[in-house]
Amino acid sequence: MVSQNKIRVCFIFDFWRGRAGAELQLVLLLRHIDRSKIEPFVLTLHGDDAMIPELPDCPVYCLNMGWLRSLSTFSKAWELRQFFKRNKIDIVQALTLDNPLLVFVAFIGKMSGVKKIFGFRVDIGFWMTPAQARMGKLAHRFLVDKVIANAEACKQSVVVQENARPENVFVVPNLIETERFADIPTWTKTTARTPRRIGIVGNLKPVKGTDIFIEAAKIVLEKHPDVQFELAGTGEMEQYQSQIDRFGIVSNVRLLGSLSDVPAFLSTLDVAVLSSRSEGLPNAIMEYMAAGRPCVVTAVGGCGELIQNERNGLLVPSENPSALAEGIVELLEHPDRAEQFAAVARKDISEKYEASAAANRWHEIWFDKVDSY
Repeated sequence: MVSQNKIRVCFIFDFWRGRAGAELQLVLLLRHIDRSKIEPFVLTLHGDDAMIPELPDCPVYCLNMGWLRSLSTFSKAWELRQFFKRNKIDIVQALTLDNPLLVFVAFIGKMSGVKKIFGFRVDIGFWMTPAQARMGKLAHRFLVDKVIANAEACKQSVVVQENARPENVFVVPNLIETERFADIPTWTKTTARTPRRIGIVGNLKPVKGTDIFIEAAKIVLEKHPDVQFELAGTGEMEQYQSQIDRFGIVSNVRLLGSLSDVPAFLSTLDVAVLSSRSEGLPNAIMEYMAAGRPCVVTAVGGCGELIQNERNGLLVPSENPSALAEGIVELLEHPDRAEQFAAVARKDISEKYEASAAANRWHEIWFDKVDSY
């Protein structure tokens, strides 16, 4: 039985992609929201419950939704209606509202007595087609009450691409538990006997600029042949291993796959890199900063909201392996600057981005106790 004294929030995902991006943020949010005020639920449209890790005190439901044109649509609409009414859902918090299935869910929610429909934007819509933009505009005109964006750049994208009203889009930065990185020693210069290590954390796919990172590694190795490059993440392994083989840098560049201990990996790095073509507010950069690593990142999306060039790291143009390599070499050859950037970055993340403060901001928006900015 759900308490009548709490706001009941249902987080909607089309399918669960793993503990990264929006899914990681949900896990962190569930740890830090005030359970005396919020009763959370998770609903996925595809896949099954076995795909989703156990979430802290949060029931998970899988709709197993098919195509909207399928004969099962009417029965799924009824199932959704019963779910919303049985659990007395107050707020539907959807990841995006730019595809027909999610708009369908939002519409059924409204028809079932859900009070508010919220969107969530964690990128700058690099994937959005004209059809998706039209769907988003329709949803924002008739269904969506508010949108939470994790960066100012993301807010602007949803305003421009989907005609969301600026006063209804609220910026709340990602949550990060800095205590996970507290045991990592302060960054220091690597001794001459230790190969210097350059690393990146992120899925191996084009939008993350994995090919750009590998090409930058080739350029750096022409000047510093002893440096080691490591890529942590899953994705199109064969494609990028082929690129490494073609460049003849197999002994210096490794694909590590998925990591169970990101802080331990970051503690070994001399320089942390993000080479993305598009981003929102990257969890990876926040983790680099919390670990006190000097960063070289591409100036896309909300990256510039975290890294201020020449103050707590280096910003370089996207789609430019030479510029990325130049930034890496700059930190390798000027360790005093790298040390300064690392210290400032760690201080910034601990002072400006604290998990409970961000969770409180979600509370305020859900409870209509905050104005947009």
